[in-house]
Amino acid sequence: MIAAVHDQLADLVELALAAGSHVLVEKPAGVSTAQMERLIECQRTAQRLVKVGFNHRFHPGIARAVAEVHSGRHGELMHLRARYGHGGRPGYDREWRAEPARSGGGELVDQGMHLLDLSNWIAGPLPLHAAMLRTQFWDAEVEDNAALLLGEPSSRTDPWAMLHVSWTEWKNLFSLEIYCLTAKIQVDGLVRSYGPQRLRIYTMGPELGPPALEEVHYPDVDHTWTAEWEHLADAVVAADERTLLGDLHSARDAWEQVEAAYAAGGAYAEMRALAGAGQ
Repeated sequence: MIAAVHDQLADLVELALAAGSHVLVEKPAGVSTAQMERLIECQRTAQRLVKVGFNHRFHPGIARAVAEVHSGRHGELMHLRARYGHGGRPGYDREWRAEPARSGGGELVDQGMHLLDLSNWIAGPLPLHAAMLRTQFWDAEVEDNAALLLGEPSSRTDPWAMLHVSWTEWKNLFSLEIYCLTAKIQVDGLVRSYGPQRLRIYTMGPELGPPALEEVHYPDVDHTWTAEWEHLADAVVAADERTLLGDLHSARDAWEQVEAAYAAGGAYAEMRALAGAGQ
């Protein structure tokens, strides 16, 4: 199990694989797409499992929401909208997350990786259409807010996503809204400071108008870390080459989107150079 500052993660995973270990590594598993590609090759050579810590996949409300979308019972996915943020703490801009050489980037890497992973899980990896990055409150080289628009611009019908992550969300917030042809599926809260988790499924009838509502409230406890560990342990014991919920390929997909966003926001090119992008 590897939990370290971002710039140390990839090297530690590589050492663990070389030693013959299966690995659970905290997200984002490194600081670049290039590092993810290298680790995928190392994993292939070692024939071991690597689980990346995208623990949000194991929140019960989120897991149920994704299952509802993938079931097809609500028709095709149209689009999704997600917001995730916190307000930091005094001195946050002097901690390692605000040092690009150690973190790889700012809020887009911090909480943005989670939203990108969820979007990719729901809709598949979507190309970056537009990115808006800003550093408006914290005295840092990295961004404290990031807004992404994902989707194929040449299509009139393909799914798309709108994501916003923030270090200036003065009341901690998590909100995921998924729109299918006949339903809206919404998850709010991540327990603790983000509030209890609640799932709402609004099902449209043929007459449209007010939808039917199913609402589920979950206990205000976080079991995701245990569930994620058990998911990896079960896969190790089974040795059946099952797909893990959040692996190195998932991390690579998210890093490709993150790097595209930094490239689109040219003001952050120097920051990404400090982060060792491409190594």
